[in-house]
Amino acid sequence: MIPLKLVDVPASLVMRGDPQVRATGVAIDSRLVEPGDLFIAIRGGVDHIEAATAAGAIAVVVEEDHVEKALETTIPTILATFSSIRCLQCIGDVNAAATLARRVGITGSTGKTSTKDALAHLIADQRRVVAALEGHNNEIGYPLTLTRINADTEVAVCELAMRGKGQIAELCAIAAPDIGVITNIGVAHMELLGSLEAIAAAKAEIAEGLREGGQLVLPFAEPLLDPYVPADAQITTFGDEAGSDIQLVDRIVRDDGQDLTYLVHGEVLTLNTNLVGRHHARNLAAAIAVCQLLGLDLERVAARAGAIPLPRWRGETQRLAGGIDVVNDAYNANPASMEAALRLLAETPTEGRRIAVLGLMAELGPEAERYHREVGALAARVGVDMVVAVGDLARAYLDGAGDGVSGFAVADATAAVEQVLATVQPGDRVLVKGSRAAGLEVVPTLLAERLEGSAP
Repeated sequence: MIPLKLVDVPASLVMRGDPQVRATGVAIDSRLVEPGDLFIAIRGGVDHIEAATAAGAIAVVVEEDHVEKALETTIPTILATFSSIRCLQCIGDVNAAATLARRVGITGSTGKTSTKDALAHLIADQRRVVAALEGHNNEIGYPLTLTRINADTEVAVCELAMRGKGQIAELCAIAAPDIGVITNIGVAHMELLGSLEAIAAAKAEIAEGLREGGQLVLPFAEPLLDPYVPADAQITTFGDEAGSDIQLVDRIVRDDGQDLTYLVHGEVLTLNTNLVGRHHARNLAAAIAVCQLLGLDLERVAARAGAIPLPRWRGETQRLAGGIDVVNDAYNANPASMEAALRLLAETPTEGRRIAVLGLMAELGPEAERYHREVGALAARVGVDMVVAVGDLARAYLDGAGDGVSGFAVADATAAVEQVLATVQPGDRVLVKGSRAAGLEVVPTLLAERLEGSAP
């Protein structure tokens, strides 16, 4: 963050202490405070203002209702605000506006985080970059990312999430992106938005929220977006369809990744990546589009594609005792990401069987059972050998799969581990996927512990 005098902290008033002191960072978690930070007490954070000060915070910001309590402490410097969240948002806006950093905002039904992390990695040797940390994609996380922009930052890669109409527009109003990316439109948050058209409209708010002269990166030939994208928008498209500006034209699957060939506005670009699956190949197409808009050397971009970091619980693969591979993709799930994971399971070379441990997909609304049946049918169609359905709603996977797979219904993650252990064989590959509400992220660890304990 560019050092900020306390007297200049927006939406606040210095109640005690030296207003000329400069903050060099912002924190909202007392455990993450670094010396020189301004600690903003959001919600229950007011109970941790003394811990934040002890950790090195130069001042704390509390809402008006808590000022009296704060003044009773020995904290030397205290600021008051009408809204801690609004204060944070204003600081993010002011900090971003004080730099020349170009802002990239990434949204979409799936692939936001993977695309964000891949893009940040791909450009890091050509531009000084700041990227959103895990989960920093809402009305609190987005401005926190903006506060991490320094005077020498050239690109800020941000993630914009939403769970309802107007939320992406609100994020863009804090600090508008220069480049807006929509990875895809799919069935996510259907329970809250009601239709694919409403989801597309909510995601497309980024198109209206760009800075003047801003550019869009969109999936090619996505009719759901057509009604919401301004006619005069500057658009770069990506996909595997002919006509895409960034077109995936060839994909060769390897044990440890894939070899990809793209046409970038008609010019051939080849790369080898550690990321697996067609969905990652498409996400990389979107990232390449952004790299080109940023004026990067694409050959250097391609050279960095072989070691892209994977976010936690998003396709992490581990070899367990007995030669069993387990894929932890349990960070979240919706029909589109389930399809991507199952197709990847089907195409990955495997000596043994393909086993899918599937938890529920949350927030799908009244048609949730149908979506689960469709995923089960897909599992059978692509060649999954066994499905372990975890939880009541997940039983619909087995209804959809019918006799096409060997199916088991279990109550929870612990029961899923027991079921897998009862049937798994050397050479099998186990996919673990579900929404966070299913709690399946613990399954790979439990499997590893049990299999290691039973190894001769």
